[in-house]
Amino acid sequence: MNWEQARELLFFQRRRTPSGLLAPAPHRDVDELAAVRASSLCIASGKGGTGKSVVTASLGALLARKGRTLIVDADMGVGNAHILQNVSPEHSFVDVVEGRLGVREVLTHARAELDLVAAGSGVSRMAGLSNFELHLIACGIESLESGYRHVLVDSAAGISTQTVSFAAASDVVLIVTTPDVTALTDAYAFLKVFTQRRADCVPLFVVNRATSEEEALSVAERFRGVSHKFLGREPRSIGWIPDDREVVHSVSERQPVVLAHPGSPAAQALERIAAALVQEFTAAQARGLGRQLLRTVGYTPKIA
Repeated sequence: MNWEQARELLFFQRRRTPSGLLAPAPHRDVDELAAVRASSLCIASGKGGTGKSVVTASLGALLARKGRTLIVDADMGVGNAHILQNVSPEHSFVDVVEGRLGVREVLTHARAELDLVAAGSGVSRMAGLSNFELHLIACGIESLESGYRHVLVDSAAGISTQTVSFAAASDVVLIVTTPDVTALTDAYAFLKVFTQRRADCVPLFVVNRATSEEEALSVAERFRGVSHKFLGREPRSIGWIPDDREVVHSVSERQPVVLAHPGSPAAQALERIAAALVQEFTAAQARGLGRQLLRTVGYTPKIA
């Protein structure tokens, strides 16, 4: 018996009714399945250190002004989305995959109209979840996302199957890169793997920590050119964020820069990006992150 089979048995044992029979699956009628779903955005990067979580925190704060918003920290093993919201969650996705709590029970209220589902911190095995464990997470997200207008996925860096699955399940994907050559190379690698999974989706990208508009435009042109030449696909630039010391200060203050220093150049750039994303949500169909993740995982319980 492998680990996943053992977890299935343990999970179903916890779901037994007092009579010893398996509890029936919750009934979901047509109205629930047809419910309006939140627009989902995955903030991704090819490598760590590009400012992905900083961007997510500010976009979460700005989009929450438009409607109730949820941040899903999908960097499962080394999550840090809670730091920039200045909260210390008691529970996380670790409790979900270990069967102690459901996703709804690990929600943390971050600020007005903004909630967070935290990831594990320093839990190495969370970086490689089984299909069964991803199925638990997807079911939980599906059960609550109709209560939100936006769901933001603060993705793990890289091109792991787990990371790409969250991106593929999202309505809109935003790649965060910097002018650094390694960041651009890894952003291209992510784009290559992602487009193999979602040929119908044209990702967006933002150049972060640019020293000038000229540099940002040059980097964007190079990224689009290489992608077009070797992939036959061109991601769309949605803006750029200047290299701004106020961002560093806001991180030390455990706040999104748009709240800690709203007049700063970086905050103003992020406001423009958020406004552009609202237009993207209007154009894209909200498919439901949880529902799409369930399809991506493709898990079917095996009951003897």
